[in-house]
Amino acid sequence: MLGVEDAGRCVMVEYLVIGAGPAGLQMGRFLHRAGRDYVILEAAQQPAAFFRRFPRHRVLGTDDNSLFEGVPFSRYSKRSFPNADDLVRYLEDFARPLNIRYNTPVSDIAQFRARHVIIATGNRPHTPEIPGVELAETYATASTDPTEYAGKRVLIIGRGHSAFETADNIAATARVTHTVGRTVQRIVKDGNGFRATIDGSGELRYDKVIVCAGFRRDTSLDASHAHVLAGDSIKAIRHAARALHRTLEAEHHGVPWPHRKLRNRPDALAATIATRAHAIPQGLADVVVPQGQHALLYDEMPLRRKNGFVVTSTQVRHYRKDELLGVERRLHRKPLERFFSQQLAVPCIA
Repeated sequence: MLGVEDAGRCVMVEYLVIGAGPAGLQMGRFLHRAGRDYVILEAAQQPAAFFRRFPRHRVLGTDDNSLFEGVPFSRYSKRSFPNADDLVRYLEDFARPLNIRYNTPVSDIAQFRARHVIIATGNRPHTPEIPGVELAETYATASTDPTEYAGKRVLIIGRGHSAFETADNIAATARVTHTVGRTVQRIVKDGNGFRATIDGSGELRYDKVIVCAGFRRDTSLDASHAHVLAGDSIKAIRHAARALHRTLEAEHHGVPWPHRKLRNRPDALAATIATRAHAIPQGLADVVVPQGQHALLYDEMPLRRKNGFVVTSTQVRHYRKDELLGVERRLHRKPLERFFSQQLAVPCIA
């Protein structure tokens, strides 16, 4: 069990979730609905601390920002590229019924005795290993006022969303804007400006250099006994959280993994898998287990399951007790029907 020191008393809970961003909130909602004893610890004084700072120009890259078991995000914004403040309001409302302790930073999970620890600390800006990169400004600190770049030559290091939103913001005022990826070899100070050595272009001079190299997951609290919950989008996060919660429920509370029955025929399996495969998030798999006249479909399981037909967004693998029997990468009905026919050793249905 977990011991959390709170004003001189020890509070015991079964599940400790670290972080009140989308991942921690989604896991908290699952635990709350299941009636489990849990607490979410958050270093900031409010939820969604990451999205209060990022993206810097306050425009999200997608409108798919809903979490499971809450109202849809579309009630907060119907834009294709919503304002980040709309997501903050959405996550604030999502967090209200949950047991969250704010202003509670965690520096070492070893200080807690927990039955289940879930690390949902999210991302932080990434700084590439380039000699002299410490001389540059960063995506987190550079000014968002376009007038500050008027008439200047600006080098932006990065090829992702943060780099291109920064470039778009200053393009109308900057004299020159170069956006490059991994080709920067060195940065040195040159008077009030900089000289950057770029593979294929030689040494070029800039007035400003901004590192916009994206984000990496915060691994500072990782431990072998803890569960890590992360994803590169809110869609990926919500599905990963559901898979982890279902795993914990099955392993520790005797709650069977949700499943449905299919007819154990090549045409029926092919029709279902052709529809499902492209909706399966990265890192998860549907698992189909034949049982006589029927087959059981377990959706979005962790990839470690290797029995039956394991379906990802790119392929179907057939296992028998961890032994690989066959692979099909054409996820269309006819190829899948032939594959299931061969693997089940029954003729195709015309």
